[in-house]
Amino acid sequence: MGPAGHPKSHQAPKAGTSTEETRIYLIDDHPVVRQGLARAIAQEPGMTVVGQSATAVEAMQEIGAIAPDVVLVDLNLPDRDGIDLILGLRAKVKDAKLLVLSCYDDEMHVAEALRAGAQGYVVKTSSLGEILDGIRQVAIGGTPLSADIAGAVVRAMHRPADAAAGTVDSLSPRERQVFRLLAAGLSTRDAAARLDLSPKTVETHRMRIYEKLGCSSAVDLTRLAVRQGLIDP
Repeated sequence: MGPAGHPKSHQAPKAGTSTEETRIYLIDDHPVVRQGLARAIAQEPGMTVVGQSATAVEAMQEIGAIAPDVVLVDLNLPDRDGIDLILGLRAKVKDAKLLVLSCYDDEMHVAEALRAGAQGYVVKTSSLGEILDGIRQVAIGGTPLSADIAGAVVRAMHRPADAAAGTVDSLSPRERQVFRLLAAGLSTRDAAARLDLSPKTVETHRMRIYEKLGCSSAVDLTRLAVRQGLIDP
């Protein structure tokens, strides 16, 4: 509802007006989260929710036609890796700003999301006010980060290349996706299906990962992933 109590339109604003609203699309598999955010955003002047989905597939099917200004993305979705979804959204809605809203607050997830093309990252433990401020900031070209992760992320993003050699930081975004899936116990074929890649492509990534990280087996990958906090022991 708008400030005067009238329903807010979800139509695109007319070009050239001074009252254009930031058009927001929500991707989260928890209905309570989506509905709560939608209600909160509806109370904010200058913001409107133009769509929402619980899965990556649904989002990718409809988001191109909606063309939102800001997309809130959860990394933990049932049907697609969150980093891979960011890469897909980056290609699908090139002009949209991507703001991650996730339960993950570790340096690795945040750095991966930003490298993949997200413009900001807010953790779900943030206050509603911080989340709304994040939407405002990213809409105007800022890079909002939750206060408790900002310092670690800046260090990760500016770490010298030689310091990253031999660590997960040395992997490309796609290699990190493959790394996490293989370390979690998925086969090359299963990882390929999850990422919508060919088994041959995943196998190529696997060999590069082994070379970069000095690993020789899936067991080595799993041990490294546990040490990095990327998967549970």
